[in-house]
Amino acid sequence: MSLEPLAIPAKDDTPEIYLSTSGVSKIRGRSLPENAYEFYEPILEWVTQFSKSNVKEFTLEIWFDYFNSSSGRYIYEMLHRLDNSVNKNCYKVVWKYEKEDDLMVERGEALQSLCSIPFQFVELNN
Repeated sequence: MSLEPLAIPAKDDTPEIYLSTSGVSKIRGRSLPENAYEFYEPILEWVTQFSKSNVKEFTLEIWFDYFNSSSGRYIYEMLHRLDNSVNKNCYKVVWKYEKEDDLMVERGEALQSLCSIPFQFVELNN
């Protein structure tokens, strides 16, 4: 099964999304969509298809400036679907955050506690 990459450019209220079966996948920016379901639905569908694939290595870099609670629900759902994948032991999340952004660290730690995929926390100095 071949799964095409999913690329969604960033807007003022939605993050940049790049999901691929090869290389590093990325989610970056601010997530305050007016309709979180509408924005995250194609992402969740891609992850569902991906979780059925035989990809042995997957790294997801997540770097949010901010995300609201409705976005958080879908971010959790995305991680939950990855966590239920056959090859989840080969996956990792790199959670990036700005120096002294305690809120994003706490949100990353909360998401990490809800799944078995390993998280690596990376503080950025910019």
